[in-house]
Amino acid sequence: MHPFLEKNHTGTLFPIFSMRHKKDWGIGDTRSMTLWFDAMKAMNLNLLQVLPINEMPPGVSCPYTALSAFALDPIYIAVDELPEFKESPALVEEVNSRRFQSGLRQLRRADTVMYDEVRNIKFSTLWKVYTHFHQHHILKDSALANEFRAFCRANAGWLDDYAVFRRLKDTHSWTSWTHWEGPLKDRDQQAIRELQQREEHQILYFKYLQWAIQRQWTAARARAAELDIKLLGDLPFMVNQESSDVWARQAEFDINREIGAPPDAFSETGQRWGLPAYNWDVIENNNFDWWRSKVKKAAEFYDLFRIDHMVGFFRTWVIPRDVALKPDFDIKDERAQRERGKRFIQAVAGASGMLPVAEDLGLIPPYVGEVLNELNVPGYKVMRWEKTKDGTSYINPETYGPVSLATSSTHDNEPLADWWDTVDPVEKKLFWNLASGDESTPPVFAKAREKVLASLLGAGSRIVILPIQDIFGTKDRVNTPGTLGDHNWTYRFPTPAEEFLKKYSDTAAAFSALVKEKRG
Repeated sequence: MHPFLEKNHTGTLFPIFSMRHKKDWGIGDTRSMTLWFDAMKAMNLNLLQVLPINEMPPGVSCPYTALSAFALDPIYIAVDELPEFKESPALVEEVNSRRFQSGLRQLRRADTVMYDEVRNIKFSTLWKVYTHFHQHHILKDSALANEFRAFCRANAGWLDDYAVFRRLKDTHSWTSWTHWEGPLKDRDQQAIRELQQREEHQILYFKYLQWAIQRQWTAARARAAELDIKLLGDLPFMVNQESSDVWARQAEFDINREIGAPPDAFSETGQRWGLPAYNWDVIENNNFDWWRSKVKKAAEFYDLFRIDHMVGFFRTWVIPRDVALKPDFDIKDERAQRERGKRFIQAVAGASGMLPVAEDLGLIPPYVGEVLNELNVPGYKVMRWEKTKDGTSYINPETYGPVSLATSSTHDNEPLADWWDTVDPVEKKLFWNLASGDESTPPVFAKAREKVLASLLGAGSRIVILPIQDIFGTKDRVNTPGTLGDHNWTYRFPTPAEEFLKKYSDTAAAFSALVKEKRG
């Protein structure tokens, strides 16, 4: 068993973009996360689960649609915390000006994240920060410049491709790389070298942004370690076709086919995700090199990692772009499916010291759970979906196996308070009978909340995660699958981290006592 599973861990699912602090720029950032660690400690929580933090394209807010499997999103940089910012009086004066601060206050007060506006103000300011860094450090070969160059060398395996790709996206008005001129589309090395010479300054900018956010994330993680708080990251099943990874590793992806989910009770036609399929023969021949590389990189940010859509590594629902061809699973034989999934898990689990956690929700063949059990990889136990085989009662969380992650909800589902008000009354009564231990009529959620949370916190699982909304009994959703709009991926916790303990001291103290009682 992995050392992480030798004791209980209790945490919250709290997206970085949802975190506020008094001086944020309209979205949670590395500073927000650092401040929220203190609030977590006050609630007796020692694990933070975040959603993917890789860079998203302009106009996109879904963290599962990334430009890179390696590059973090500069939108999470705490700009005014950067040393290079602080050493520029002109920049400090500009940001502190009445006009600039007025714009920040509007973003800060917004109920939700306004991604386009936040990107615009952050990237334009970060360009000025980088320009100062270039003039005062790179051109003068300062010690800080040497640190930056060391970062670039250590990350060259992905950073060089990403920075070139990112610059080309800007110069090609964000058109698909498949429409670029031949030499750049096909990655002709002479054409790329000429571009690197011609656009050196702009390409270095994107490398600088990655160095900037990694320094801040490393400092935040050090603070978490001081408080004995671990970080659970989220690695999506696939990247966007318009990503530096697909452009750089074209042999490993099939852009003539896309992945999705087969028809089920939720969708008669199945789901199309618009993401390219894997060329499994190629990626297996290099022993999942891309995945092992990104897990190794992720270990610089997290202590354990969630593998999104775990079943897809056993068998993938593939949809040809040619409408004359029918969608199907890429492997038909169950034994072959089982073996491929097992080989994948073994490869990525050995890439770092991190524990993988498998997102194994939905219609999952029994062999997936068998392989996870065999390899001691935790799967998910969503309390309100765990029922006896005959469906007549809910399974007591106390009986969950230790190698599992128990939770009340996921980012794709409604919070408990919302579910409580909309679920079938018969189901609610069954659930309340489990949580309360009696046959009484279910009360309103505000009165049921503590017993429901206590029931989950009593789970036998080594890992218990509660979305931040379920801890406080709110109904705000992070995402509603199958829908598009500003209601998705824009949720912000209403209170800044600095004011949390003052506003929620009683709730935090009561919850902390509950965690101590149930989790030890």
